[in-house]
Amino acid sequence: MTQGVAEEMANSESQTPKALLAAVILMGVLIIAAVFGLIGVIAYRFLHPRPSVTATVPLAEGGFSRLALPLGAGEHITALTARPDGLMAVTLSGTGGDRVLLWNPEAGKIAAELDFGTPAPSAP
Repeated sequence: MTQGVAEEMANSESQTPKALLAAVILMGVLIIAAVFGLIGVIAYRFLHPRPSVTATVPLAEGGFSRLALPLGAGEHITALTARPDGLMAVTLSGTGGDRVLLWNPEAGKIAAELDFGTPAPSAP
Protein backbone atom coordinates (compact mmCIF):
# COMPACT_ATOMS: atom_id res chain seq x y z
CA MET A 1 0.00 0.00 0.00
CA THR A 2 2.77 2.43 0.79
CA GLN A 3 4.51 1.40 -2.39
CA GLY A 4 1.48 2.56 -4.46
CA VAL A 5 1.48 5.95 -2.71
CA ALA A 6 5.20 6.36 -3.33
CA GLU A 7 4.72 5.55 -7.05
CA GLU A 8 1.88 8.11 -7.32
CA MET A 9 4.04 10.79 -5.69
CA ALA A 10 6.93 9.98 -8.04
CA ASN A 11 4.61 10.20 -11.07
CA SER A 12 3.05 13.49 -9.97
CA GLU A 13 6.47 15.00 -9.31
CA SER A 14 7.70 14.01 -12.75
CA GLN A 15 4.63 15.60 -14.41
CA THR A 16 5.03 18.97 -12.71
CA PRO A 17 8.48 19.82 -14.12
CA LYS A 18 7.34 18.95 -17.67
CA ALA A 19 4.34 21.27 -17.41
CA LEU A 20 6.51 23.96 -15.85
CA LEU A 21 9.12 23.55 -18.57
CA ALA A 22 6.43 23.84 -21.27
CA ALA A 23 5.07 27.02 -19.64
CA VAL A 24 8.54 28.58 -19.46
CA ILE A 25 9.23 27.77 -23.12
CA LEU A 26 5.84 29.19 -24.15
CA MET A 27 6.47 32.41 -22.20
CA GLY A 28 9.92 32.75 -23.79
CA VAL A 29 8.43 32.38 -27.27
CA LEU A 30 5.76 34.98 -26.46
CA ILE A 31 8.36 37.44 -25.13
CA ILE A 32 10.50 37.03 -28.27
CA ALA A 33 7.43 37.52 -30.50
CA ALA A 34 6.46 40.66 -28.57
CA VAL A 35 9.97 42.11 -28.90
CA PHE A 36 9.96 41.55 -32.67
CA GLY A 37 6.47 43.04 -32.90
CA LEU A 38 7.57 46.12 -30.97
CA ILE A 39 10.64 46.53 -33.19
CA GLY A 40 8.37 46.25 -36.24
CA VAL A 41 6.00 48.95 -34.96
CA ILE A 42 8.89 51.29 -34.14
CA ALA A 43 10.44 50.74 -37.59
CA TYR A 44 7.08 51.32 -39.32
CA ARG A 45 6.45 54.57 -37.45
CA PHE A 46 10.00 55.71 -38.11
CA LEU A 47 9.66 55.05 -41.86
CA HIS A 48 6.10 56.46 -42.13
CA PRO A 49 5.96 59.62 -39.98
CA ARG A 50 2.70 61.50 -39.59
CA PRO A 51 2.63 65.01 -41.00
CA SER A 52 2.86 67.59 -38.28
CA VAL A 53 0.03 70.08 -37.92
CA THR A 54 0.90 73.67 -37.21
CA ALA A 55 -1.62 76.40 -36.57
CA THR A 56 -0.62 79.88 -37.60
CA VAL A 57 -2.21 82.81 -35.85
CA PRO A 58 -2.12 86.28 -37.42
CA LEU A 59 -0.27 88.67 -35.15
CA ALA A 60 -1.82 91.86 -33.81
CA GLU A 61 -0.13 95.25 -33.85
CA GLY A 62 1.70 94.61 -30.56
CA GLY A 63 3.58 91.61 -31.96
CA PHE A 64 1.40 88.90 -30.46
CA SER A 65 -2.21 87.85 -30.60
CA ARG A 66 -4.22 87.10 -27.49
CA LEU A 67 -6.39 84.01 -27.82
CA ALA A 68 -8.86 83.31 -25.04
CA LEU A 69 -11.03 80.26 -24.45
CA PRO A 70 -14.38 80.64 -22.68
CA LEU A 71 -13.60 78.82 -19.41
CA GLY A 72 -16.36 78.53 -16.84
CA ALA A 73 -15.90 78.83 -13.08
CA GLY A 74 -13.70 75.98 -11.85
CA GLU A 75 -12.91 74.69 -15.36
CA HIS A 76 -9.45 73.73 -16.51
CA ILE A 77 -7.93 72.34 -19.69
CA THR A 78 -7.24 68.59 -19.48
CA ALA A 79 -6.17 67.89 -23.07
CA LEU A 80 -5.34 69.74 -26.27
CA THR A 81 -5.15 67.97 -29.63
CA ALA A 82 -4.29 69.41 -33.04
CA ARG A 83 -6.47 68.16 -35.89
CA PRO A 84 -5.35 67.83 -39.53
CA ASP A 85 -7.96 70.40 -40.64
CA GLY A 86 -6.30 73.14 -38.56
CA LEU A 87 -8.79 73.06 -35.68
CA MET A 88 -7.77 72.32 -32.10
CA ALA A 89 -9.80 69.93 -29.93
CA VAL A 90 -9.70 71.28 -26.38
CA THR A 91 -11.02 69.10 -23.55
CA LEU A 92 -12.22 71.04 -20.53
CA SER A 93 -13.09 69.58 -17.14
CA GLY A 94 -14.80 71.27 -14.26
CA THR A 95 -17.48 71.12 -11.59
CA GLY A 96 -20.31 71.35 -14.13
CA GLY A 97 -19.01 68.38 -16.14
CA ASP A 98 -16.71 67.83 -19.07
CA ARG A 99 -16.89 69.41 -22.49
CA VAL A 100 -14.92 69.46 -25.73
CA LEU A 101 -14.40 72.59 -27.81
CA LEU A 102 -13.37 72.62 -31.45
CA TRP A 103 -11.41 75.82 -31.64
CA ASN A 104 -10.23 77.60 -34.79
CA PRO A 105 -7.03 79.37 -33.71
CA GLU A 106 -6.69 81.25 -37.01
CA ALA A 107 -10.05 82.97 -36.53
CA GLY A 108 -9.82 82.97 -32.73
CA LYS A 109 -13.34 81.48 -32.50
CA ILE A 110 -15.02 78.33 -31.24
CA ALA A 111 -16.22 76.22 -34.19
CA ALA A 112 -18.24 73.69 -32.15
CA GLU A 113 -18.86 72.58 -28.59
CA LEU A 114 -19.79 69.22 -27.12
CA ASP A 115 -21.05 69.47 -23.52
CA PHE A 116 -21.12 66.32 -21.36
CA GLY A 117 -22.39 68.02 -18.18
CA THR A 118 -25.82 69.14 -19.34
CA PRO A 119 -28.53 66.50 -19.07
CA ALA A 120 -30.53 65.82 -22.22
CA PRO A 121 -34.09 67.18 -22.25
CA SER A 122 -36.66 64.50 -21.57
CA ALA A 123 -39.16 63.69 -24.29
CA PRO A 124 -42.80 64.56 -23.49
